[in-house]
Amino acid sequence: MGLGLSNGVMFNVVIRALRAGKQASPRVAWVAKILTAGRLASVECRRYTSVDYRSARKGNRLTYSIRAESLQRLCRGIFEGVGAPSDIASAVAESLVLTNLFGHDSHGVLRVKQYVSMIKEGMIKPSARPGVKRRFGATAMVTGGYGFGQIGARFTAALAIELAQQHGISAVSLGQSTHIGRLGEYTQMIAAGGVIGICFTSGTMFRGWVTPYGGRERVFGTNPMSFAVPCEGSGTLLLDFATAGVAHGKIVLARAKGSPVPTGMMLDRHGRPTTDAAILDEGAVLLPMGAHKGSGLAMMMEIIPTLLAGHRPITSAEFHFGNPSLMMALDPRAFDEDTDFRRHVGALTRRVKAAAPAEGFDEVLLPGEPEARSYRERAKDGIPLPDAVWEDLRGLAQEMGLACAGNN
Repeated sequence: MGLGLSNGVMFNVVIRALRAGKQASPRVAWVAKILTAGRLASVECRRYTSVDYRSARKGNRLTYSIRAESLQRLCRGIFEGVGAPSDIASAVAESLVLTNLFGHDSHGVLRVKQYVSMIKEGMIKPSARPGVKRRFGATAMVTGGYGFGQIGARFTAALAIELAQQHGISAVSLGQSTHIGRLGEYTQMIAAGGVIGICFTSGTMFRGWVTPYGGRERVFGTNPMSFAVPCEGSGTLLLDFATAGVAHGKIVLARAKGSPVPTGMMLDRHGRPTTDAAILDEGAVLLPMGAHKGSGLAMMMEIIPTLLAGHRPITSAEFHFGNPSLMMALDPRAFDEDTDFRRHVGALTRRVKAAAPAEGFDEVLLPGEPEARSYRERAKDGIPLPDAVWEDLRGLAQEMGLACAGNN
């Protein structure tokens, strides 16, 4: 599917080829070009004559199940229709569809309508490409030029890998960035390069959504973080979560489905607990995860990636929307050459999986395991979409003059 930048095997091949100085295949050379020259190249994507989908009634709501390749083609066509070059449109479409495949529908193609609206309003520059603003030793500052966030974030992750290979450790910030999507894509990309990946992000795109512990006013973004480590074989162990009890996008998804929000995640504008996703834009606030602990993490995410990326916190008159981020990479061999890092990670994961499940649980799951299962299921059976999301995509397809099954 398209670029395959999240594929661990692909990146292991790239890293080995770069280290050995070998001639790489065209697809591998494309990724190597990002690592060494820092720019995107044109990519061909598989073409399909129509969007293949199935529909099934679930309760009183209609859910569409669409093949990943067809959904990616549709999204790519929509982005091209609003001015994105083919390679950028393909990369963003791939990132969103991969996110749906992994089960994080709140950050998947649900966002297409939002991105198109932001392009029309001048908030996203669809043809902008990232560049390095400043380099100093093992650190760098990338500017995304307010293009698609996924493009800047992939560029930043690739540069973090490159610097970590040179110095053993790296830290690269990303500024002038719009919504970057699922953080786990980028830490997994770093870990697939054989190094530890860490990403911090300030999630304040327009205004705060999360109240501090004990408060009822919006102050923070959902400010997520992610960690990924190389595991045995070509695998990675991935952790990705918002510092809010639930990501803002998951509330938007619940609203699209007409579903309630889990208890303990939201307050209404009067500070009373609520599960009604429909009141999200009526003064509701999200609660931090883990009470005061999540509130403290959210505050640190508001400070560290924001300021290091050249942005300003929401309290500043110079605040500008975006997803300022900080990506770090650590090469285990720079710390202890005698430690078989991957083997020890594998042993720990097996021990965790072997733990006896508590009452009410069938098994102990590893971080990222539900996503891996979702990927296998959806790659085989298709990606389910709420009818509201599918209608948004159909409407955009009609607007762009694209052929889309179900338009009649």
